[in-house]
Amino acid sequence: MAVIALYKNFASGGREIGRLLARELGYQYVDKALFQKIAEGLHVSEGTLESFEQSREYRISNLFANLFSKRYIQRIVGYDKTVVEENEYQDRLRSLILGVAKEDGAVIIGRAAHYFLRDMKNCYRFRLIAPTECRMKYAVEKLGVTPSQAQRVLERRDRNHAWFHRSVCGEDYDSPLLFHLTVNTGMMSLEKAVGIMLSVLNQGS
Repeated sequence: MAVIALYKNFASGGREIGRLLARELGYQYVDKALFQKIAEGLHVSEGTLESFEQSREYRISNLFANLFSKRYIQRIVGYDKTVVEENEYQDRLRSLILGVAKEDGAVIIGRAAHYFLRDMKNCYRFRLIAPTECRMKYAVEKLGVTPSQAQRVLERRDRNHAWFHRSVCGEDYDSPLLFHLTVNTGMMSLEKAVGIMLSVLNQGS
């Protein structure tokens, strides 16, 4: 068995491909469950964590954490301390991903897993990309985005995606050398993409 880390652009079909791979291989699919565990470990709500991961502006909120102690923040605002400190988040995320990888037989979606597992021999790291027009179509047909908002949504997601990965991994977060394979889902069906990835896995086993 192996571990598969999928690094994806928004609306490139990554989650759908991840589920197909996990089902084909009989592997655990790790996406939302990992997100929930991070939130629990940081003592924040999923809404707070999602705000941190998706917004470059969330850095400003962390100034509050630097001014007051964690005990004070938790006493004032309760369980959800409303802020996520970057170093705390990175440590928790890295620990969870390494823990999942040790169990073997998992498909991990996003969360910089490809970067944290870059030195793991039994981890296959795949990057999924697609042209903007293909991603816009996918966002409208599969993700419920309206046609008039599609381009704006993609641009915002891409900016936040880049900010998140630079914060967690540094500037080389998307270096081609980190990946076994880059797949353009705009040039083939998702099923074909899965087949290509499976062939890479079979050759490596």
